[in-house]
Amino acid sequence: MNKKLNKEDVYKILSLIKTQKPIDFDYVFEIYDTSYGAILSLEENNIIRLGQPINSINLIQYIIGELTYSLLKRNQEETQKFLKDEKIKMQMASIVADKYMSMELFNYHEKSLGNKFLPPISSLDTYLNFMGNMLNKTPKNNPSETLVIDLLDKSVSIARCVLELLCKGFETEAMASWRTLHECECTLILLDKYRRPLVETYLKHMRYGIAYRGGVASKEETDKIFEQIKSEMKEHELKSKDMKKFIEYGWLYYTKEGEVENFKLNFRDGLQTAAGLHSYSKIYEASSEIVHSTPMLIYSNKVYYYLLTLLNLYESFFRIEKIFSDYFFAKSFQSQMGQYNQMRNIYYSQLISIYKNERERFDSLVKIK
Repeated sequence: MNKKLNKEDVYKILSLIKTQKPIDFDYVFEIYDTSYGAILSLEENNIIRLGQPINSINLIQYIIGELTYSLLKRNQEETQKFLKDEKIKMQMASIVADKYMSMELFNYHEKSLGNKFLPPISSLDTYLNFMGNMLNKTPKNNPSETLVIDLLDKSVSIARCVLELLCKGFETEAMASWRTLHECECTLILLDKYRRPLVETYLKHMRYGIAYRGGVASKEETDKIFEQIKSEMKEHELKSKDMKKFIEYGWLYYTKEGEVENFKLNFRDGLQTAAGLHSYSKIYEASSEIVHSTPMLIYSNKVYYYLLTLLNLYESFFRIEKIFSDYFFAKSFQSQMGQYNQMRNIYYSQLISIYKNERERFDSLVKIK
């Protein structure tokens, strides 16, 4: 049964919601009262069937979103004029009612093969969340000192994004995001292996990339950087057409793996090979086809890509987690590592078991195909 909130209840809710700017409680209540009545009248007139009580908190959130965005660039005088316009009030109430019904009552959902409550998702997400909380307490965004931590932080974020996409039925999109995660882990593996010398070289090439894209304010500094780039390219007998590739992957020359046979300035035969993950080249290629909207994206098999993405995510996680735990042990974050080890003792073996189960499912599927 629907029960509309009174003004006092709406005010209590509004007092708990943080907004960028102060909001007019009376205005919000007026829009709430009108939009709530509009939705209810549609059911009473048999135009729609709600099937569930109206969620007043969500309705109020839509109102706050509309109002704060509408007032974003208005000065005080323009704001007052906006709030007094009765026509705008009616339009906003109508828009809020439409959005609430569309997104809360009739929202289209992709068919999902997993959900956040199943262990293959929930156990890994719990582990990643713990890692994320530890990283959040660690100094970041100082590349010369925190590059590995920053990459770990981004990797955990992307991994959780992959899980969320899988939960919502976006398997190919999740696979495309795993592709980015795989690129991150390849870089992490090398930076973790060679540490300070390679970090400095990586950051140097990062500066090259900024200059290449016009991100350096001083023309004199930009010219100086390009002279340095050309000088280093000459050392490796590279041509002008190779500049972009050298900027992106030239830092690999400063690893022993950079001397492997058929080394190239690209991901597959450069970074991926140097990281020892060339065996993923075909899977990476498949994920690239998805990114570039080939027929594989349009007519993909949901179950196949769900399991393929999940398995690759787990494999990437195992490698990233090792770098994470080794790094934190080396930095002697004893208080945090005590809690981390307790969590690890509970979940790590479970994750290995889950991975084996999902691998069996995938292998059976491939045999059937």
